[in-house]
Amino acid sequence: MPHGVEPPPTAFMRLALTLALRGLEGVSPNPLVGAVLVRRGEVIGRGWHRRFGGAHAEVEAFRDAERRGFSARGSDLHVTLEPCGHQGKTPPCAGAIIERGVRRVFYAVRDPNPLTRGRGPRMLRRAGIEVHEGLLREECTELNEPYLHWITTGMPWVILKWAMTLDGRTAAPSGESRWITGEEARAYAHRLRRRVDAVMVGTETALRDDPRLHPRPPRGRGPWRVILDRRARLPLSLRLLSPDEAVHGGGGRIYVTTARSSARRRTELESRGVKVLVAPEERGLLDLARVFRDLGDLGISQVLVEGGARLHGSLLRSGLAHEVAAFIAPRILGSLGSRPAVDGTGIDPLEATPWLDNPQWRRLGKDYLIHGKLDAGRGRKKR
Repeated sequence: MPHGVEPPPTAFMRLALTLALRGLEGVSPNPLVGAVLVRRGEVIGRGWHRRFGGAHAEVEAFRDAERRGFSARGSDLHVTLEPCGHQGKTPPCAGAIIERGVRRVFYAVRDPNPLTRGRGPRMLRRAGIEVHEGLLREECTELNEPYLHWITTGMPWVILKWAMTLDGRTAAPSGESRWITGEEARAYAHRLRRRVDAVMVGTETALRDDPRLHPRPPRGRGPWRVILDRRARLPLSLRLLSPDEAVHGGGGRIYVTTARSSARRRTELESRGVKVLVAPEERGLLDLARVFRDLGDLGISQVLVEGGARLHGSLLRSGLAHEVAAFIAPRILGSLGSRPAVDGTGIDPLEATPWLDNPQWRRLGKDYLIHGKLDAGRGRKKR
């Protein structure tokens, strides 16, 4: 860029978007937000929302500028989501912007949260601050698609995750599955756990693998750990149901069952610190749409579903899944009795099967990860 020519506002919004991604493993169910403070074409402050309950990106940018000896007065603020105008866990950002004497505010996306929707920009305009909306709208909307989905529908964003061999198998006929993938792939899977509000498994996976479902190493508050068990018949000896797990396991535990399960068993689970949700049935199975709506009501905006195969199949068939993260190991089981990644009645005809929209490939040691959103126009209903 020629000397003396200021970069366009889009360049600063792109920087704010990059900063927002630094909060991936700590802010949910809050949105990812980045902010950049600029005066006369020079960045004087950078910030991002680092953790749930912590300072918002705008305040972090002000603090950064002040640490570097700059005043925000007369500057331009570029932020990926509209500044909030309500008192939540922190004071409203719009008030901080007005107090610091910012000249112009550029934000990318409106926040549909009814608690704050439109309030921040109105406060800024009443204070005489110039406000511009829509800069890099598409990119910043995609950044917060899980949050925007949850806040507008009440339903969590659902990610299906599995590890499989080259021939699509997740376990040997004996049930052995440790470990199909290598250390790098498993470490990345733990990063996915840190990004979400809940990690879920079905009855078969809980019984076969006896998982704890917590991220390793732990960082901040752990995700809820959710077991689906229609009849509440899983043995209480499972690690996830141990009374000690309430203290040492990270996030809380949720056991989803139906009214047909034993009331005595439900009481016993609660005595171990497990939250029990009683969900209705649909055609003899858990009503999964109702389950996810109940989880959404608990403030859970993203769920990572780690099996089993029937649960994956049900979520794909019902249109409740939004994203897939499939880890693929370059090995072949080749056995008739080995277990698939997805099971159930299947989807027919072929043209109705779900696709991944613009999937991303990543090499992780000897393994590969294919990760992408399910195309809502092919096989997945919009919810």
